[in-house]
Amino acid sequence: MVVEFDEFKYDADVREGLKNKELLANPVFEIIIDDNLVRTLRSEKGVGFFRQSFDFRSFPFDRQKLIIRIKTGVGNYPTSNLEDNKEIGSLTLISPESGVFLNLEKFLDPKINKLKAWDIPKNGITVISKNLSENRYDIFTEKTEFVTENVLDIEITIERNFQHYLWKIMLPVFLILCVAWYVLWIPTEKYEARLNTSIIALLALIAYNFVFQDDIPKLEYLTDMDKFILLSYIFCCIPVFLSIAFSKFISKNQNKVMKINKIIKIWGGAIYLLLTAQIFYMG
Repeated sequence: MVVEFDEFKYDADVREGLKNKELLANPVFEIIIDDNLVRTLRSEKGVGFFRQSFDFRSFPFDRQKLIIRIKTGVGNYPTSNLEDNKEIGSLTLISPESGVFLNLEKFLDPKINKLKAWDIPKNGITVISKNLSENRYDIFTEKTEFVTENVLDIEITIERNFQHYLWKIMLPVFLILCVAWYVLWIPTEKYEARLNTSIIALLALIAYNFVFQDDIPKLEYLTDMDKFILLSYIFCCIPVFLSIAFSKFISKNQNKVMKINKIIKIWGGAIYLLLTAQIFYMG
């Protein structure tokens, strides 16, 4: 059996394994004879970093799935046998022992779970045995054969702890937007005070964006967080545009300007909340 560790980082400070140069207290690879059966045991301890394809469209309220795949390294051949080269079929399967399920249940304990930024929901871990099919080229027979291989998938569903993004990003952005939006309650004839306040709020939002930009994944598509920030920018610019427009027409028709301002300050906030709800709950 072949166990593939598709890692991109190997930390010698917290890891015990074959690639670790530190002196190990326990053996990494053992051969055990049990009831006339030879068993091999490969053990690794520590924190590993694995590549995984994630979909961050619902970030920061996203749910991801970690898949650890264990392969036999041996295909199932319908007309050949790898042990004695006879023209009969060969089948290799992976059957997990009960210890696998017990250790996975222990992983649900927050004290053991090292994924501090994530939670594992109840029944979030499953073990699935499946067959993969593909065409493989044999360099010895120089033929392409259709091969199936039995693999064991350990699927761990994780949910992001969103409190950090809620209190340190979304709430401050919303408060800055409130400052910009409340200029609509300043009398329309004081357009200079309205314009100065709304511009300062817009600049504050732009400056705060540089504070949290490293906490947001940089992707080719928009996440829910990106849509929320973009929506906040748009609504933060509206008071600026209104202040400029009202400064031009306030002397001509003040009553009409006050009526438009009243409609926008009430319905604009309602529209913003509805669009925000649609982003995070219906997106």
